[in-house]
Amino acid sequence: MDNHNVKTDAIMDVYKSGASQDFILIKDCLLYIGGSETIYQNGNDAPGMQHLKGTYRLPDKNILYALGSANGNFGVSDSSETGKAGPFGWKKSFLVFRNQKYFTVQTDHIAFFYIRNNCVSFKCFDKQVYTINHSLDQIIHAVSPHQFFRINRQYVVNFSAIKEVEPYFTRKLCVNLLVDTPDKLLINKERTTNFLSWMEDR
Repeated sequence: MDNHNVKTDAIMDVYKSGASQDFILIKDCLLYIGGSETIYQNGNDAPGMQHLKGTYRLPDKNILYALGSANGNFGVSDSSETGKAGPFGWKKSFLVFRNQKYFTVQTDHIAFFYIRNNCVSFKCFDKQVYTINHSLDQIIHAVSPHQFFRINRQYVVNFSAIKEVEPYFTRKLCVNLLVDTPDKLLINKERTTNFLSWMEDR
């Protein structure tokens, strides 16, 4: 194509919250650049990815998308950062070192990641704790945004680890997990809507 700024029929302009977003169809696969919330197409709002899957009859395995919303869950990680990546690029395990041995822990076994004493660690459902050489920013880019949510600067939690959520003072939320946490898990009022939408979007 002579003019690389000209879009073809395979690229659709979609508007979300007033910002233009692109959906690119490549050999029956849909690449979604933008958020996972409500989208606006031709002046009408639609429930995000469910609308696109229904409209274009694309199964989940044919949809590749990058998330970019206010909850901080965004970006398909580069393979050099994600290590063992699944079909959508999400990290399936983390390498740890303990007792003079290296081994991997499956991401699905991790209840939450957190910062403690300037170190990043994670706690598994079996209550084992491991320290890793990753920042929370790197982690939230590497794990599935459908499964993990960064509730604040110190914690990234697994949806499967959430026991219940309670209203807290000043319109905050308090998240209770199935495993003990070193701190009370609070979500500020600016993130509560995104967090509750993330919990509902199953």
